Amino acid sequence: MGLFGSLFGSKEKELPPLDPTSQAGQRMGKFKKELEAFVAKMNDRLEFVPADDAVYCFIGKPPAMFGMVWFHEGKEHNLKTLAAAKGLTQKKTQKMSLSLGEQYEKFMAEPKFSYTIGGKSVVVHPSDGLRAGVIDVLHNYKVE
Repeated sequence: MGLFGSLFGSKEKELPPLDPTSQAGQRMGKFKKELEAFVAKMNDRLEFVPADDAVYCFIGKPPAMFGMVWFHEGKEHNLKTLAAAKGLTQKKTQKMSLSLGEQYEKFMAEPKFSYTIGGKSVVVHPSDGLRAGVIDVLHNYKVE
């Protein structure tokens, strides 16, 4: 944030660090090795939602302008790869993206924490509701 951001109060507030012994901290720790290369190549804001067997990441400025990737079984996935695997149309994929934004917006006021991966600070959302919503949209989504 530049001079004007500081003057006009648009600077983001500093988040408390994620406790590595918390459930979310342990989940992030399981994926830290996989995430280091990904985080190193990214310049956008990264907001992670850790789950037991995967970690999901909002890239950019959710709930409006964002991308989504997730890491599962050592592989990086995104909406494009999901659409190809499930034969989803672009319209259905866009509806999923809108639903992900709605899930983010619903839980965006819940506590967030900072976490360091490969020397970069990222945001972690330990919200059970957000995690359940993201999983539901990506893996159980019924698009008309």
